[in-house]
Amino acid sequence: MTAPAPCICLTCGPAALLPQRRYRCKSAQGKALFGGSQLYRCQGCGLIQAFPLPSLPALAEYYAEDYRNHCLSATDAEELQKFPLDNLFYYNRGQSVAELLAPRVTSPQPRILDIGAGYGHILHALGERFPGCTLSAIEFSNVCVEHLRSRGIAVFAQPAEEILPALPPFDVIVLSHALEHFLDPGAMLRLIASRLSPGGILYVEVPHIPEEAMHRYIDSVWAPRVDEPHITFFDPRSLSGALAASGLAVELCTTAGPEYSRVSALRFHIPQWRWLMERIIPKPIFRFLRRQRAAQSMKVNAREDAFYQQGGFRIWIRAIARRTAA
Repeated sequence: MTAPAPCICLTCGPAALLPQRRYRCKSAQGKALFGGSQLYRCQGCGLIQAFPLPSLPALAEYYAEDYRNHCLSATDAEELQKFPLDNLFYYNRGQSVAELLAPRVTSPQPRILDIGAGYGHILHALGERFPGCTLSAIEFSNVCVEHLRSRGIAVFAQPAEEILPALPPFDVIVLSHALEHFLDPGAMLRLIASRLSPGGILYVEVPHIPEEAMHRYIDSVWAPRVDEPHITFFDPRSLSGALAASGLAVELCTTAGPEYSRVSALRFHIPQWRWLMERIIPKPIFRFLRRQRAAQSMKVNAREDAFYQQGGFRIWIRAIARRTAA
């Protein structure tokens, strides 16, 4: 049964929303939250959104436990004593983000907040470039909270919607692969804009969901084929428009990272062998196999050049927006 069409776009307000396809889930927990959802496209701004939506308490509980326990965060950072080289995927992404941001940060010792910080690879990379900066995080995952605090990072484990109004202004706010998880992304961007110091910058990174992804088949080894647990799905136009609507000046909005490929429906619906192995092989055995020479193609290089590249048919969108000086 098709879900009734919503009449409100989550970023631009009242709009005509067109049904696209059924929401794709991976886990049993995801099916409980999104099993009845459909995807809709806004005819005004182009945003794609899921409907109906779960409640905020249900989402918070999901992220605290199920999200990482069921491999939905793509994390395999099981050896945190090796941080930040515990996970070269996150290490490369953190370094590439810091390389992009550093020239635009005007404060020599900025106050930096990462919303949805994970294990802190972006914060680590920024801290390397700005000694003496103040690092803070908003993060739900219990194991991530423990790790972040062990590194001297101030962590707030409440929903961003609740804690942000009580926090002081920041010179840099990072929202990497987090905006697509919020129930009200428009309100979240406006709230974040209010917590930036004059001249402060917001960095946003989201999955790139081009229009053809709704009805054709695109693929990447580093991009999931499921929608879970995303609520909104952006292309550069819809992300740039959402940032501008929040009152921020958009300085950059471009695709980035590894390139997508176009594949047949048959190939798309055959499970990617890495994720299939993760699902059926016990974790200790899977980790052992990953260390073997035959599994080298599953690994990320010490510097993955694609993570630093921009433009074209790529799997992420990276945007920088600034609060204009008062």
